Amino acid sequence: MPSKISLITSIRRPSEKSAAADAIPILVDNEYHLFHLSTPLSTVHHPERLRSSWSHLRSKCLTQWERAEQPALSPGESTESPDADGVWTGSAILGPDENMHIFYTGYNLAQGGKQVIIHATSNDRIGSQFTKSTQPIHLQSDDAARAAFEDIDFRDPFVMYNEDEKCYWMIVATRLANGPHWTRGCLALLTSEDLQTWSLEPKPLYAPNDMMCPECPELFQLPNKKWYLVYSRFSAPNAGVVYRVADSPRGPFHAPRDGSGGRLDGRRWYAAKSCPKAKDPSKRVFFGWVADQCAADGKWMWGGDMAMPREVMAKGDGTLVVEPIPQVLDSVFFTEPSMNLANTECEAVGTTATKSLEIKCERPYMITFGIASSSAASFGLIFDSTSNLSGCYLRFEPTVDTRYTVSLAMAPAPLDDFWADQYQLYLPRGIDGPTIVRHDNIKIDKPVTILRSGGVLEVFVGGHSLSYRLPRQPSAAQGVGTRLFVEDGRVRYSDFKVIEGTDY
Repeated sequence: MPSKISLITSIRRPSEKSAAADAIPILVDNEYHLFHLSTPLSTVHHPERLRSSWSHLRSKCLTQWERAEQPALSPGESTESPDADGVWTGSAILGPDENMHIFYTGYNLAQGGKQVIIHATSNDRIGSQFTKSTQPIHLQSDDAARAAFEDIDFRDPFVMYNEDEKCYWMIVATRLANGPHWTRGCLALLTSEDLQTWSLEPKPLYAPNDMMCPECPELFQLPNKKWYLVYSRFSAPNAGVVYRVADSPRGPFHAPRDGSGGRLDGRRWYAAKSCPKAKDPSKRVFFGWVADQCAADGKWMWGGDMAMPREVMAKGDGTLVVEPIPQVLDSVFFTEPSMNLANTECEAVGTTATKSLEIKCERPYMITFGIASSSAASFGLIFDSTSNLSGCYLRFEPTVDTRYTVSLAMAPAPLDDFWADQYQLYLPRGIDGPTIVRHDNIKIDKPVTILRSGGVLEVFVGGHSLSYRLPRQPSAAQGVGTRLFVEDGRVRYSDFKVIEGTDY
């Protein structure tokens, strides 16, 4: 029986005790269907937290959503089930029968953590209810093809129809069986005429020889005729969601030559995938999550809050631009500004000065401003700043030709061991490093937009985004707030506004 539906305005989490993870969006008849992985209640680390199920949401406007009360897919009840320990990421597609099909990753610890691809089918276009196959997909490939790839990592299938080749493609995140251990990550290609029987090609579609294992791939074409391969990387270089560009779906795929490394954000906006924007095929709507952090041990966790949907489009040179979606912002942040400064300046000569912002919003809020002029070495905002000026710094550093390096960084940064020992100052050495996200060579010709919901921070500037979850402040922290800062010079902001909104 199809699941009951609940009307909601927020897609951030299934519940307070369950996190949202990898997104699987599909646009059907101009309606957005957002599937995403959901963690079991009150779980923290592997393996319990990764025994995930699939949630299903629907919307025609990206602001009002219907959430199915029961999972679209759940782990198998038998220890022999190929998905007994998790229904992991995959993709949704309308099949030749015009009904919705899902291909997903099954995970089973009893089989050594082996990952397999499983097919689930619905009897309608909107995925009201799915029936899972009891066995992995049928692979019609010779032993040499399968032996080219590792047996454990074989996940996150992305299925599409290739119009030129008149067959279905499945792109799978995996690793080569041979080669340098840390850089075998690649994307395998399988083909099928009917979604039932699949052939694995012996050579990978993409093997850059620079990563452990890719995750959550997708491939799409934009009206500029370029093909974009998007995937997530959980390790450096360029950890996070990245893209590559090609003239053909078979590649070769190249990193953009704009200094970005193809990064759309940083490490903490993860496993993002997209679908076409309704009634505007020049844009894609991306959904990604910002990780939870365990209060007990400080470890980053798998899954967290689904971030604000964002739209991505191509510039004339083929590089991608990330922007917030205007109609979503207008719907969420509709109140009168609680702060509205036509012009505000900060100045310091040969030093760094700060100015406190009295932001008293209890709900999510948005900050927007333009940069009218600047002669400063750097400037920006400090979030969750204490009286000692620790906090998260959004820093703008002028480079050349009115462009900027824009970064999010935690301060103070940890010291070398010698200095830490001498001053007894032992600071956290997080996996992100002091600088969390950094984009170079940014031209800022539109207002900067900053979204804050609880601890989740999302910044949109110059066609790039920077996302992070701010650490919880100790209860004894004094003077925590938001400040402007300027280093050695003057900066003038225009139309500086703070607008309180609703949950999103």
